[in-house]
Parts: sequence; structure tokens; C-alpha cells
Amino acid sequence: MPANPILICAPSDDLRLQLEGQLADAGYATTSVTTPADAVAALRDRTYDLVVAEGLAVSGAIGRIRTAAPVPTPVLVIAPAGDVEARIAFLEAGADDVVTSGFARHEMEAKVEALLIRAGRVTPETTRSDVPAGEIVTFFSPKGGVGTTTLAVNAAVLLAGGMPGAGPGARVLLVDLDLQFGQVATHLNLQPRFDIAGLAGDDPALSDVELAMSYLTQHSSGVHVLAAPAHPDADFRVSVDQLERALAILRPRFDVVIVDCGSRLDPRSLWMLEQASTHVFVIFPEIAALRATSVLLGFLAETATLRAKTHFVVNHIFPKELLKTRDIENLLRSKPAAEIPYTEVEMIRAVNEGVPVVTSRPGVPVAMALHKMTQALVGIQTEPRDEKARETRRRSIFTRR
Repeated sequence: MPANPILICAPSDDLRLQLEGQLADAGYATTSVTTPADAVAALRDRTYDLVVAEGLAVSGAIGRIRTAAPVPTPVLVIAPAGDVEARIAFLEAGADDVVTSGFARHEMEAKVEALLIRAGRVTPETTRSDVPAGEIVTFFSPKGGVGTTTLAVNAAVLLAGGMPGAGPGARVLLVDLDLQFGQVATHLNLQPRFDIAGLAGDDPALSDVELAMSYLTQHSSGVHVLAAPAHPDADFRVSVDQLERALAILRPRFDVVIVDCGSRLDPRSLWMLEQASTHVFVIFPEIAALRATSVLLGFLAETATLRAKTHFVVNHIFPKELLKTRDIENLLRSKPAAEIPYTEVEMIRAVNEGVPVVTSRPGVPVAMALHKMTQALVGIQTEPRDEKARETRRRSIFTRR
């Protein structure tokens, strides 16, 4: 883990010393102050990747700290133990996450790492020899019908075909983890003979990569698809253990594993989110969907160990603009990686024909927006500000092994 600079703001000497010791042991560089005013001054003086703060008043202090630097700095607030209302108030006031006093060392380290990754301040470790090939990218939305499958399918096709700045086409596995009503195959006009439930129930195939590969259906774009079950009742025949074994046997054959997790959070989708190096949360721009996303992120922060870079993608599925982009950014406290514009016929026609819009109509605005989204996933800057940025954009998280 790189020595990310972290600013500690705590009036308590004991807590300050505890945080300094724990974070230093975890490999972070720390600076400590005692008041929110001192924290604001420190952030204006130099750059920090995260602020860990205790003793903040809800009114105004968090917002001033977050916006003191030119680029908003994530804030992890330490709240009184057992005070649920205080935790909610801190989150509503702009805190990126909350941990209660009396926290365990591993809990603090996990929350710090998760916030740094979510903010793009550190890249998940993916170059270690014990990490299998196949970067996992999950597409998920807590609200159904917002185009999660469409976005996952088009991203897979783009990556398989190669993109400017990202090198040659990747070896892509597309997994349909919407186990009851998954429609990845429909979007690609495929009629799979085998599916994920069949692979899960075939114990020899879970130990033999060639047998496992036989359960995949290859699309003309080069994307290999592990299809959802044909019947909803097969959902219950896929366990987390079987999913883990299937992924372990298939990942080394691919550069990228894109997973359409649908909109249902269950043990299998939760496990998959924990394995991913990149999350794409698809958002429909209306208050209920945004609140559902906020609840989801809070739940994941409490119950899961997420180490992935997070991207929000706004999909305008209706012609009327219900919320402005700035409203979405304020509610999520994050800038969307891409916005998919409303299209009257192109998307529906692409699904009905089983030909992704990036293939059938690559020049239309919606296809260009999908290109931008996929470029964000592989770390390509679409509008580099200088020569150094132009050189940096050539890097990709999806490198062949």
C-alpha cells in the first residue's frame, strides 16, 4: 500500500496517538491537527488523500473540510458509539463514511483503504503473483430497469474489439449473474446450450478448465458469455462456493471478467462485489433511485470489504431531465464517470435486434457515451489537459498477463 498522506483531526490526545500509530503501521503518512479550523488550513497548505476526523459539529464543519482543497477530500468521521442518529447526521452532512469510537484496528484500516480506492487515490493491488488473471468489473444497480445489462454488454463488446489508447482487444468473459431473469444472451442474440447453473452443478467441470470453457457461448465480437439459467428456479442451485470455484477456474483464461449483477443483492452478488477491482453503479436520475444507491453504499460499507474503484454512470432512460447533473453530484458526493443520453429508438432497436448499439450504430451519441464510459473503466482520460496527461491516458488497468 502506498504511503498516502492522511490528515488526522482530533481534539483528544489519546485518540490522535492511537490513529497516528495504527495508520503509520499500515503504511500511511499522517499529519495531525486538533480543530476543524486547523484542518482547513492544513488542506489549503498541502494535498491530503483522506481526512480522519473526530469531534466535529455536524453544522458546516464537514463541508468546509471536504472543500478546503481544490479537489474535494474524502472525510471519514469517528462518531460516538451507539449513537445511530449521530452517524446518520454525519453522513447527511457530507461525511463519506463513519466509524464508531472503540473501533478495531482492522475496521479502521479497511474503511480507510476502501475510501482511498473509491476516491481514486490508490489503485487496488492487482500485480501480485497470487492474484489470478481477469480483472473483475461488476455492473450493479439497486433499482431494476435502468439499463444495467445494456451497459455491461456494450462495455464487453468494446473491450473485446479494442479501444484507442487501450491496446488490442482484450479476452473478455461476460457473466450474467442475474440468475432469475438475466437477459445478456438476448442482448447479443445468443441461444446458449449451457449456462451458469449447469456449470455450478458439474463438479468435474469446476476442476477442469477445458470442461468449464465448454459451458461458455462465444459471440461474434469475441466475447465469451456465461449465460444466466433459462428457468428462474435454477437460481437456487448456484451457491457462493460453486460461483467461487467457477470464477477461479475461468479467470486465468481472460483479461477482463465483466459481471452483470442485476439489481438484487444476495450472498452471490455481494461476494462478487467483494472480488471486483472495478464497480459500475448504474443510476437513473431521480430521487428514489439516488436514495436507493446511497442506502446501498452505506450497507456495503457496513457489511462488505470492498477494494474496488467505483464509477457512477447516469443513464437517462426518459426524455425529460428529472435532475440536473450537479444535483446528482451533490447527492452522491462524486462526479459520474459518464452520462448516457436518452435515445428514442436506438437502444430499444439494438436490444430487439440483439446487436449492441456500439456495433450497429457506433456514430450515434449514445454509442459515443458508452465509449466514454468504457474508457473510464480502463483508465483512459478522454480530455487530457496536457502532454503528461496524454501520456498517462495510455495506461490501462486491463493489461495482458
